[in-house]
Amino acid sequence: MAKRIVVADASPLIGLASAGAFDLLRQLYGQITITDIVRDEVLSGGRLPGALELTDALGAGWVTVVKAPAGGLLFSSLDAGEASTLNFAIEHSGSCLLLMDDLSGRFHASARGLAVTGVAGVLLAARRQGLVKSIKPLLERLEESNFRLSSTVVRAVLDEVGED
Repeated sequence: MAKRIVVADASPLIGLASAGAFDLLRQLYGQITITDIVRDEVLSGGRLPGALELTDALGAGWVTVVKAPAGGLLFSSLDAGEASTLNFAIEHSGSCLLLMDDLSGRFHASARGLAVTGVAGVLLAARRQGLVKSIKPLLERLEESNFRLSSTVVRAVLDEVGED
């Protein structure tokens, strides 16, 4: 069986950094792949949450950058980073986990049979594996940073792990 590739869009990188949980990506998946477009989005001006964390992860070698696939499918409802990430995942379908929060992107991924999760799913996986004791403080940090997760998703995640 081929090794699973984990490819991330900018949103999970930014969200997990905002929650102070960026390193959960390394702990859960070991290696993360991003496209050059996603790298540029997160590092743009060095002001976004995640810019410092991504720079460190790139330097440490557990996040790698690939050139965005040329001639991929066009997704008019997605930005360039989301589209490049989705096209990379499509090229590697069957051996790829896609980290994406955008609902339209997740719809396109699911329609193509891709495994997809987002910030909430990463936090849930970390809790299940005992990497974090509680998800609630991380979700509160996300909310304080104005990172958007629907109240339905937040409630479902907290209910699943038995947190109030």
